[in-house]
Parts: sequence; structure tokens; C-alpha cells
Amino acid sequence: MLDLDANLSLASALIYPSPKRPTDYLPLVYGDLGQGASGVWTAICVDSLNLVYALAGHPLAGPVHLYDKNGPIDPADYSLNLAHNYLYKGVVATATFAAPPNEPVTVRGRGKPDAGGGLIDNPLDLARDLLLTAAGATLADLDANSFRRAQARAAGLGYRAAGVVERPRQVGQVLAELLGCFLGNSWRDGRGRLRFSLDIGAGAVTDGDLLTSFSAADLRDMSATANLDDLCNLAAAHYAYSWADKAYAAAYDGQDARDQRSIGLYGLLPRLLELPWVRDPATARTVCGRLVGLVGFPRRLISFEEAGLVNLPLEVGDPALLSLPWLGDEMGRPLVNQIVRVLALEPRFDAGSTRVTVLDTGYFKTRAHPADGSWLADGGCVAGGERDRREYC
Repeated sequence: MLDLDANLSLASALIYPSPKRPTDYLPLVYGDLGQGASGVWTAICVDSLNLVYALAGHPLAGPVHLYDKNGPIDPADYSLNLAHNYLYKGVVATATFAAPPNEPVTVRGRGKPDAGGGLIDNPLDLARDLLLTAAGATLADLDANSFRRAQARAAGLGYRAAGVVERPRQVGQVLAELLGCFLGNSWRDGRGRLRFSLDIGAGAVTDGDLLTSFSAADLRDMSATANLDDLCNLAAAHYAYSWADKAYAAAYDGQDARDQRSIGLYGLLPRLLELPWVRDPATARTVCGRLVGLVGFPRRLISFEEAGLVNLPLEVGDPALLSLPWLGDEMGRPLVNQIVRVLALEPRFDAGSTRVTVLDTGYFKTRAHPADGSWLADGGCVAGGERDRREYC
């Protein structure tokens, strides 16, 4: 089973005969880190006699540019091999210098390629590659359905990830940092497989997406909470982190993604995000906009125990319908067919029940009336977007 507490496995400079610093590790480099005018990560001298530097512990898609203390290094001063089985120690990207460079040597460029030669930059593809190649995971350790869903969601949102792992770090720590940059998360299911989620907000939900309807008659020990301290109506971000400079190179002020209605009601509630795995402006804007859309207004967390285990196959992030006659909707009427997303499931096999926590998305199942004269335009109903009050349990 995948050990999330173990460290990622990075190639060590110690495997080479004459490294400059045997304690160095060859970095893992992902995504497009080619923007800017300076190096983003540090190359490792693996052969001080022949002036060979490893740019990454794997092949690079390229192109790459090298820098030293004096600035850009003339390409005539070195030769590149972006897929070099150097000394038969494994395929890495290398630069061989004609004369000793003025260290540190830093690199800017494109990271690890996929099997087809393209760039691995979907955050879910990146997470999978890290797990399979550096964490000892197998495909059996990953839940395929939740992975595909999160992968497709990331692609639909236009997310692009890029970053560097410079040293061995805990698998779970790196995974949480990576997915957290895109408001995602992962967790183990009952079989020990790793599941993924990238959308716990309202999202775009159709009838076919609603996987169940919780029946109020089967629920007990219910509670609902909403905390104004969790609100955010303006999200700014620091992104484009440089592992060479230990600093972020870009910022987004969040002004065009703020929620003016929320600001008017609750005052300005800003939040600053640090996104080390984000480098392009479009992704930074999308992440900030999604956060404001998710927590710009109070979202109720509703917890209850459901009799039986019929909904145990639900996953975190799944949408469902919930009706609670004791809880009010936006018009003060009993809450009916509210769309919620599952946040947690805790089976209690000894009691034959399941503890469930859901997020109230603020949306509800709607119905439209046909314009065939059977409904009067007397204010008793609306043509579309009216809450569907039919019982589906």
C-alpha cells in the first residue's frame, strides 16, 4: 500500500563517481517553467572532473536556458543532452561545460515530458506521475473513477501546473500542497485506494449528476453550521515561485474576481493565496475566482447520521439532493431538493449507519412549466428556475 508518510524518492548525486556535493539530489521538474529572465531551479554538479551538471533527475521537454552568477550563460559554453543515460545511471537531463561555470548554475525551461513527448502539466497527471515514479505507487493504489473526474475537471478549467521538488519530502505533504493550489484534495477510501477531488463547490450539475436523494425520514442526529469567519470575497495570489531565489515572481490582486454583493453585505474579506505550483496568470485568476465563488457567501455545513449503508458508495465531491423540513431555504420555506456536495462519509458498520457531512451549495433542483396555457401567469409560479418541490426520496 502507498505510504503517504514516506519520502519521495529522488536520485542522489552520490550515485555518480565525482559529484561536487554528494549530499545533493537531482530535482523533479514539471510543467512550463520557461517564463522569466532568470533561472528557476538549481542544477547539480554530478561530475566535477568533466564539468557535467544534471538539470533534472529525468528527461526534460526543453527548451532550457542556463544562468550563473553573472546572468545568462552563452549556449556556446556548454552542450545539452536532455535525455542522457549518463554513466548508465539512468536517463537524466545534463549540461556539460567547456570551462568551470560561476556557480550556482540555475535553469529555466520546460519540465518532464509525457510518453508522447508532450508536457505533463495537468495537475492530476502531475500528481499521478509523482506517485507512480517517485512514491512507489501502482495504478491499483489510485481510484480510477475519481482520478478521471478530477483530471477532466482540471482540463475543463484550463488548469496548468508547474513546479520543482528539490529534495526528498513526504509524499502526503507534496500531494496536499500540489492539489491545494487548485482547491483540490485527496484521501484514502475504505479499500486503501487514493481518491481525488477538484470540485466541492456548486459546479455545473445536471440531473444525471445527482447520485442520490437523502430521505429526511432516514436521517437523525442532524446539525447545520455556517461560519462567517470562513468567508472570502476577494482572493489575491502570489505565484510563479522560484526555487532558485526562494521567492514568488508574480502576483495577482484579485480585483476582477471579487464578489461585490458579498462585499456589500459583509465588508471586504480578502485572502492571500500562495500558489507554488501555479505559474501562468490565467490559472492564478481561475483559482482565485473559484475560491470567491465557493466561499463568498456563507455555506452551511450539514451533518447527519443516515440509517443504512445504501449511500456508502458515494465519494467526496459527489452532488446529491437533501430535503430538511426543519431548515429554511432563502425564502424561509422548508428546505426541499437542495443541491449539496458530500464532504465526508464515515461508515458505522456496527450500527448499520453512515455519518455524512455535506456542503450546502446554495443551489437547488429546479423545474420549468410548459407554456401551453395550462399555467396562469398570475404570480403563483415562475416560468423557469422555480424550486422543484416534488419528493424524490
